[in-house]
Amino acid sequence: MLMSRCLMALRVARSQMLANVAGKPQNLMQRFYSSNPPAIGIVDYDVVKKLPSEPQKLLIDVREPEELKETGQIPASINIPLGVVSQELAVSGQLFKSKYGREKPKPDTEIIFHCKIGKRSLKAAEAAAALGFKNVKNYEGSWLDWAEREGLPK
Repeated sequence: MLMSRCLMALRVARSQMLANVAGKPQNLMQRFYSSNPPAIGIVDYDVVKKLPSEPQKLLIDVREPEELKETGQIPASINIPLGVVSQELAVSGQLFKSKYGREKPKPDTEIIFHCKIGKRSLKAAEAAAALGFKNVKNYEGSWLDWAEREGLPK
């Protein structure tokens, strides 16, 4: 059951990226759920910069580990690659904490996703919303915006 929900979330996220009507993505998740899914919020650099002092929020970097080795990481972020985000958000709280050193997010925890430019992180946010997380956001500028503002390599 859980695996099928994860697969469905990933398919929906992929479909949303491909479906365009008048330049606006269609919200295809409405076909799979009886109520409207939560909207994906957008955050900017100023919000992300404050996250080290807001431990109740979770910043997830969905880039591959090799990418992080090349560029570094935003402080307070944890790395969960896009390909395993749904699986990792569905593990037990104990396993999540042992792997990531953070409490597993609750359905109402503010979760902010980022990647290199903001596209993979949007897919991750949509997948998390499909799993029932209600307060998911995307750092649209992601690593490129962070690196530029912090004077770091891109």
